Amino acid sequence: MLHGRRDECTLIDGLLAAAADGQSGSLVLRGEAGIGKSALLRYAEEQATGMRVLRGTGIESESEFPFAAIHQVLRPVAELIEVIPERLGAALRGAFGLGPVTGPDRFLVSLAVLSVLAEAAEERPLLCLVDDAHWLDGASAGALTFAARRLGSEGVVILFAARDHFDAAGLPSHTLTGLDEPAAGALLGAGLSAAVRDRLVASTAGNPLALLELPGSLSADQLSGRESLPERLPVGAGVEQVFLDRVRREHPSTQTLLLVAAAEDSGELAPVLRAADRLGVPSGALDAAEKAGLVRVDAGTVVFGHPLVRSAVYRGATFWQRRDARLALASALDGDENADRRAWHLAAAALGPDDEVAAELHRTADRARSRGGHAAAATALERAATLTADAALRGERLVLAAASAWQAGAPERATGLLDRVVAASPALRCRADHLRGSIESVCGELTAAYAILTGAAADAGPVAAAQMLTEAGQAAWLAGDAAGLREAGRRLAALPMPDAAIPLSAQLVQGLDGLLSGDTAAAARHLRAAAATFSGFSAPALPGIVTAAPSPAAPQRAAPQLAAGGADLRAMMITAAGAMFLGDDAVAVGLFTSAVARARSAGAASMLPALLAPLSSLEGWTGRFAAGTADATEGLRIATETGQDNPAAHLRAVLAWIDAAHGRDRECRDHAAAALTHAIGHRLGPAAGIASWALGLLDLTAGRPGQARDRLVALAVAGPGESHPMVGVFSAADLVEAAVRTGDRATAEAALTRLSTWTADTGSAWGAALVARSRGLLSDDDRDFAEALDRHATGGRPFDSARTRLLFGEALRRRRKRTEARTHLRAAHESFERLGLAGWAELAANELRATGETARKRDPSTTGELTPQETQIVRIVGEGATNREVAAQLFLSPRTVDYHLRKIFTKLDVASRAELIRLAARPDR
Repeated sequence: MLHGRRDECTLIDGLLAAAADGQSGSLVLRGEAGIGKSALLRYAEEQATGMRVLRGTGIESESEFPFAAIHQVLRPVAELIEVIPERLGAALRGAFGLGPVTGPDRFLVSLAVLSVLAEAAEERPLLCLVDDAHWLDGASAGALTFAARRLGSEGVVILFAARDHFDAAGLPSHTLTGLDEPAAGALLGAGLSAAVRDRLVASTAGNPLALLELPGSLSADQLSGRESLPERLPVGAGVEQVFLDRVRREHPSTQTLLLVAAAEDSGELAPVLRAADRLGVPSGALDAAEKAGLVRVDAGTVVFGHPLVRSAVYRGATFWQRRDARLALASALDGDENADRRAWHLAAAALGPDDEVAAELHRTADRARSRGGHAAAATALERAATLTADAALRGERLVLAAASAWQAGAPERATGLLDRVVAASPALRCRADHLRGSIESVCGELTAAYAILTGAAADAGPVAAAQMLTEAGQAAWLAGDAAGLREAGRRLAALPMPDAAIPLSAQLVQGLDGLLSGDTAAAARHLRAAAATFSGFSAPALPGIVTAAPSPAAPQRAAPQLAAGGADLRAMMITAAGAMFLGDDAVAVGLFTSAVARARSAGAASMLPALLAPLSSLEGWTGRFAAGTADATEGLRIATETGQDNPAAHLRAVLAWIDAAHGRDRECRDHAAAALTHAIGHRLGPAAGIASWALGLLDLTAGRPGQARDRLVALAVAGPGESHPMVGVFSAADLVEAAVRTGDRATAEAALTRLSTWTADTGSAWGAALVARSRGLLSDDDRDFAEALDRHATGGRPFDSARTRLLFGEALRRRRKRTEARTHLRAAHESFERLGLAGWAELAANELRATGETARKRDPSTTGELTPQETQIVRIVGEGATNREVAAQLFLSPRTVDYHLRKIFTKLDVASRAELIRLAARPDR
């Protein structure tokens, strides 16, 4: 019976009931040692009637071994590894050391864990219990929380019990506090004097374990009140002392056996007994420990009665006692399959630098990294470095540890490791600085990243220098540093060319330099030459889009023959961005989409935020709002999980812009504020500019042209780091409209000049349409509006086209040309409704009423009701993917995809997959 835990039991009961109905959920139970977390897990297991139960426990000394806890959890359903998609099964087998290593990407292993859990719940609901989660190895913690965040309709419940230092961002959490007086008194039971009971309850703050264990450490006279209680009573972690006192009542040989068991992370009985034998422990010592209730033997495994018994035993021993136990275990663990455990025991026993042990740990790290256990690899390499006598080799291992920490999504740990590199060769210092600069560009200050990368490139070979200068150029572009960008381009162009990537990098950076410095014509030459590298790229058919100013240097291009490596994806990303900045939406979307697909195929989820940020921007600007929201939402989730703060700011800005177009005031302001807070502080010009543009668009949408004008003027004149010249160009048409509505002709003309110059140099079809519309607003000439509509027909931006019709209709109505006005206002109203823009549709309806006609209500499209995740599923299914392929791309379980598809079929009123594929191909999707 659980005393005083009614609320917690209700939470657990609700999760179990939902699982019985096919819904999944998770909960993190937090609290100090002994507060009752484990008891609640036992309660959940007792209530899980008809459910399959999997269990895992974090072990402090096991935290160095990647996927150790996951292996423990999934062992009872290991046969299901053969059922999940082969690529995922291979990744999981490689992580467990049961097959060849398939690659180092941790997201593939995490997705495999999610898939196994979903398969395990296929026949009946599944309960997964994870105790002492704060001691999970990093790879297991990441995989389990990854799975918990993506549970949907599998009928899976994951319960974590942890102290406060367990990172489970995004998961529901409940913190346990001490029992109240009635519950604590009931737990203590009879036989205590009232004064003693009150003192115990007060002194333990209602900690259940302390209440249960302390009476056993007190004398009969103390319990009866005849003798005073000790001045200080242990509580929380201090309860360890109670367990230690129990241990010290045992024979020394039993204490030694318990210490060996506490030091052996796996709990496997055989090596514990072999090591104990080497220390002269008689066989009867285990029986004594079991009779004392300190351990039990279960299926060949030594299990401690409570995790605090293990920690009490280990921490209560002297260093020399622990060292003897570790050395005995290392000797008992023979064979290649125990190499990692043996290395860690030897490392724990080392008295100082030991090159042989350091080399063993380095090999352990290599194995962990190859399986995707980057956090464990970082820990092993860090420890190896401390055991390395040679300063240069120590530095090498610290740099490798930092790289693994960065891949594990721990940027602060990575930079801390780099700070410890003292003695380094020029080549090693170059590698360290490259890594530091890369981390800084994603998580920190762009100006600092630029300085680090350009400085390191001076000492690097041509290929490494090209990579660093390209990253530096990208940082300078984002920061609006024209001089820095030009210098990076100059140095790239001067490099020897042993690799085809170097001239490509030079073209890209020089193209960005032209855009930032205002020489758009030169920029177009460089960027289109770079795009030609992706020979034959065939852009997807986006409705109504004609690519800008085709030239011999930029033929229609087919999928680039690049691998999914980071450098290749970065080149594709910058090339796509170049096409976007030239107004070539079709090529840009095609390249971004191809890069995203390659990243997904390779399981390179950490690359997705930087790719999805510009892709979702384009999707929003081209009127594919549902796709843009879905991609930005996914990118933001991954960026948050992997510590990529700078892409996260960009993605929030994109969501703010889409919110603004829909007139969602609170959501827009929240997203924009979050984006601006980070972007301004870190000099992220594009993110800051898009967020400010979103607020200006929100003002226009809400009929506040004066406020819109002020915001957009501030955006246009903002300095580097507060906006970006390209955002100033892209938002110029909105500034023209806001300025004209407020009678500020000079501001409108200046904005039009900026847009006209860029359009003339790039040949952008949608840019030409906005130039003509802006002229029409200033001239009130029907011919300008008519030209704008002709240009929109090939521009592929339906939101802009609908707004042009609205503005044209307004102008015609003001001149009392009501019949002509109605034609354009009616078309604008229908377009806005089709795009799901209720606020803009209402504006068009109001104008139409002013002409004497009432807008006909269009049957509401259920496509607007799809969630971002459902939108992504529709799009990928539309490409012909199976449910399993959709699940792999979106890091979901197949059952969740199946559940969402059923909802999608209902919402869209389709009866077959073929119908859904046809719907996905519609222009407004």
